[in-house]
Amino acid sequence: MKPAAVFLGLACVVLAPGALGKTVEIRKAVVVKKTVAVKKTPVVKKTVAAKKATPAPSPSSPKLAQAKKVQPAPVSAPAAPDKAYDERELIRMPSPARLALRAEMRDRMAALDAVLQRMRDGQVVEAGQIAQIRLGVALWGNHSRLPQAAQPEQYMPPKMLTLALDGYKAASEFATVALTGDQHTATAMLPQLTGSCAQCHEAYRIR
Repeated sequence: MKPAAVFLGLACVVLAPGALGKTVEIRKAVVVKKTVAVKKTPVVKKTVAAKKATPAPSPSSPKLAQAKKVQPAPVSAPAAPDKAYDERELIRMPSPARLALRAEMRDRMAALDAVLQRMRDGQVVEAGQIAQIRLGVALWGNHSRLPQAAQPEQYMPPKMLTLALDGYKAASEFATVALTGDQHTATAMLPQLTGSCAQCHEAYRIR
C-alpha cells in the first residue's frame, strides 16, 4: 500500500463522525467525576473533624458543678419518738365532753387576749365588760345545756373543779373593778385571770 493511501485512511478514521464528540464526552465525564470526588471528600473530612473537635465537659466544669449542687440531700432516719413521761393526771372523758371542754378553753384564751389588749390601750371599762361576759361566774354551768355525754364537769375531780371555779370568780372580781375605770387596781388584778388556768393545766390533762 502506498504511503499516501495510509495517511488518507488514518485521516478518515480520526475525522470520522462522532469520534471527536466521544472524546469530548469522555473527557467531560472524567472531569465531572474528579470534581464531584473533590467536593465530597472535604465535606466528609470536615464533618468527622468537627465531631472529634468537640471537647467533653471536664469534671471541674461549672455545669457539672451546678448539677452536683442541685442533687437532693440523702434523707436521714426519722427522729426517735419523745419518751418523756407526762406526770400530769389524765382525766378520762368521752370525746363529746373533751371537745366541749377544749372549745371552752379556746374561747377563754381569746377573751383573755382581748382583755389584755383593751388594758394596754387604756380601755379599762371595755376590758371589764369582756371579762364579765366571757370569763365571769355568769358562764359557770353553761355546759348543762349540752347533752349529758358532752358535759365535762361530771368527769372532773373535785380539785380540778375548784380550780376552774376559782378562775371564773377571779374574772368576775376583775370585771367589777375594771368597770369602775380604776386602771391601777385592775392592772394589779390581771395575774388572777390566768393563775388558776396555769395551775389547772400544770396538774391535769385530758388526752
